[in-house]
Amino acid sequence: MRTTRLYLLLAAVAMLPIALASCGGGDVYGAALSDADPTPVADILANPAGFEGRTVKLEGEIGNECPSGCWFELREGGASIHVDIAPHGLAIPQKQGSAVVVEGTVKVTESRVMLVGSGVEIR
Repeated sequence: MRTTRLYLLLAAVAMLPIALASCGGGDVYGAALSDADPTPVADILANPAGFEGRTVKLEGEIGNECPSGCWFELREGGASIHVDIAPHGLAIPQKQGSAVVVEGTVKVTESRVMLVGSGVEIR
């Protein structure tokens, strides 16, 4: 009986770091986010060619969102950028209005500037 309690205690102590690590942030989808400083959305929109193909981290709020969760508009201040997460096989639950951090690659087409997101954290 004493040995069983000892094993249970050791198992609980071993699980503690995992439990504490999950308390710091929100729900994470896809790749882990880097420690990079966020890039202002307005900077990307002001100079899309200078950011094309670069990996950036953005912070803001979820605006419009795809009903299946494969894309959303990220709002930061008065700026907004389309974030497509489907190319990485991601989808997020409906969280319109929630704070979000996303990391991905800037893509510029004739009609829009967007981010192809590889990792999303909803706070």
